[in-house]
Amino acid sequence: MKDLGRWQVVTAGVGMLLGASLLGSCAALGGAGGARTVYGESGTLNGSTVTTWAKLNAEGQVSALGFTLPMQAVNNAPAAGPPQISALSFPKVAQDTTFINFLSLDYMPQGHDPVGRYGAPHFDIHYHARTKAQVQAIDCTDPTQSDPAKVPAGWVPPVPPGAPAKEFCVPGMGYHSLPVTEFKAPGELKDGIFDQVMIAGYYGGDFIFVEPMVTRAALERKTSFTLPVPAAPVQATRYPTTFEANYNAAKQAYDFVLGGFQSVP
Repeated sequence: MKDLGRWQVVTAGVGMLLGASLLGSCAALGGAGGARTVYGESGTLNGSTVTTWAKLNAEGQVSALGFTLPMQAVNNAPAAGPPQISALSFPKVAQDTTFINFLSLDYMPQGHDPVGRYGAPHFDIHYHARTKAQVQAIDCTDPTQSDPAKVPAGWVPPVPPGAPAKEFCVPGMGYHSLPVTEFKAPGELKDGIFDQVMIAGYYGGDFIFVEPMVTRAALERKTSFTLPVPAAPVQATRYPTTFEANYNAAKQAYDFVLGGFQSVP
């Protein structure tokens, strides 16, 4: 777990690229008052356009949100170099009424620490609850940790008991809580490169992001998959209960979808 605080490659370029290549959109499909899709910001990753969106039910509530990743962005992903990052706001209705504010889609050509588990080329998909400015301001000076009893069942606290908190914090992100399924023994990660995993993120004692990570190799299989979603935070919001990566052969693209939104608490 200690190496999770040393993801040097993750932090490179985050501040520089957060605001790059963004094209806002207020477009919507569907009739007024009915179920419809609304679009957020678009940007580029590995030479392809990525767009955020939200699906609204007939009552105008967000039922699902996500983004579409063309296979071109996977196939054209570089094998070396710095992280490629696109930070895209979700539609305003999602920002105003759900846990999710914006997307940071990060491609890591050489993975990151611990390299024995996470060193393969992969995509880090941060669904952030805080604003871009608030996330950029995370400087790891706040060591406050969430009550371990409030860490979702099936995930471990981001900082082991008695360990220096700052060693586990990533500037511009926060603390990363892994699922227990990533460990072969307490504090000991599984052997071999991961395929797909869902991470819960914290800072200032608050739950602030959910992060699916998936390898380039997994996406190249062009196969849909699901991951569990950490339990909802304690604050009143609308929160997703499902995550799906759905491959669409006709579009030659994946739709990454948080769905099953429910009001909490």
